[in-house]
Amino acid sequence: MAEGVGVYFEDHRESKDLGRRALRGGIVSVVIQYGNAALQIAAAVILARLLAPEDFGLVAIITVLTSFAPLLIDFGLLDATAQRSKITAAQVSGLFWVSSGIGLAVGVVVAAGSPLIAWLYDEPRLEPIALCTAITFVLSGLSNQHMALLRRAMQFSRIGQIQFVGTLAGIVVAVVVAMSGYGYWALVLRPITTSFCVACGAWFACGWRPGPAVFDNDVKSMVRFGLHVVGFSVAYALARAVDRIALGLFYRPDQVGYYQNAMNLYENSIYSALIQMHAVGSAALSKLQSNPAALRQKYEAALSMLAFFVMPMAAILSVTAEDLTVILLGEKWRVAGSLLSIIALRGIFNVVEGSQGWLHLSIGRADRWQNWGIVSLVVQVVAVLGGLPFGARGVAIAAVMASLLIALPSIIYAGRPIGIGAALVVRAVGPQMVGAIGTAAMGWWLQTALLTGYSSPVRIILSGGFCAVIYLAIVVGLFRLGEPIRVASAIVKDLIGRR
Repeated sequence: MAEGVGVYFEDHRESKDLGRRALRGGIVSVVIQYGNAALQIAAAVILARLLAPEDFGLVAIITVLTSFAPLLIDFGLLDATAQRSKITAAQVSGLFWVSSGIGLAVGVVVAAGSPLIAWLYDEPRLEPIALCTAITFVLSGLSNQHMALLRRAMQFSRIGQIQFVGTLAGIVVAVVVAMSGYGYWALVLRPITTSFCVACGAWFACGWRPGPAVFDNDVKSMVRFGLHVVGFSVAYALARAVDRIALGLFYRPDQVGYYQNAMNLYENSIYSALIQMHAVGSAALSKLQSNPAALRQKYEAALSMLAFFVMPMAAILSVTAEDLTVILLGEKWRVAGSLLSIIALRGIFNVVEGSQGWLHLSIGRADRWQNWGIVSLVVQVVAVLGGLPFGARGVAIAAVMASLLIALPSIIYAGRPIGIGAALVVRAVGPQMVGAIGTAAMGWWLQTALLTGYSSPVRIILSGGFCAVIYLAIVVGLFRLGEPIRVASAIVKDLIGRR
């Protein structure tokens, strides 16, 4: 095996600099991810002015209906490859052919089901949209194991660069198509272009090439592990998509479009960081699977640091959402801004819930992760049904309440096998959560009581600064929590020194 490729197949082992490597990788990943998110928001700004809410609604219906498809293609094998203590090139080849085969099968099923989707929604335009979307699933199956090997080697910078270039290419194509007057086809061609570029980039960045498949007992064990991962992922994806599925069935496409763009802004500002940190956290903690005490310690430190920075961002986004949306997308999207002000509050609780995967995967208990996915789906369905009679706003409020209810129980369940309970979670994120909720409340008071006569840009600046001061006063001043700032500063200095 070539020396350059061998790094992807090194055995997991604990190292003295693991914490620093993970934090450095996490910061680099999040920075690149936010560059990616900035591109996404820029695209939303441009496309929102070129396209109608109905265009976004039509594509959003297909997007949410097929949101589980990439998870079936991954089949949990990306996490299985990254988590496994020992793995060989031949075993990864077997997983590659499984993933590629599933990608092709899912693409065929979605294409064949496109007439049914159009009939179900009584909208003939959905059939060609679904037919073309199927292409992305075939492309995804060809790159998953290459991305898994990059994650296993903790090469998060390369992963971020690949995703950034893919996003940029997709946006360029979408804007050109939209300016040419082809409407929703701009949104259809965007993910196809991105998937193609990501597949090419993954093969170029990772020198490993698939060979003959090997299906020994270890591969079968990884497939079983993957089955549990995909069980959770599909359930969780449906839980996250059920709000738009329900809105699409009972309300007009433009209402789905408003909700979808609100979710896009939330996901590109808050949720994208949590997704990126899942990759870093699960890969890093997997190297400590033989040392539960060290795993608990590193998990608590990582969760505390993530909450310190992400929770106030969610609070500030909630306070400034309506003004920000109008500035970015235009006055016709003000409804999306009011929805975003509610949806953004989910970020405070998603920080906690999102870290459950670090624990389930690092200790090899994907079966428990799958169980929790079912619980999450049931809670979300009940919440959406309760909010649906009140329209998109009612659904948004119900989704926030569901996130609040399952945040702490999700970690108590995930951490039970290694002794992580409510006390550790409260210790890790209690001050940050109190600070974020207090910041949102004070920020909304400022907006409604003192800033109603100011312009949107001035309100955003004043509210953002006020919220930052309130958060630091509560968390750093009252609770004396300054360690995340010191650690982040040290890592940034280290990165600058390396550059």
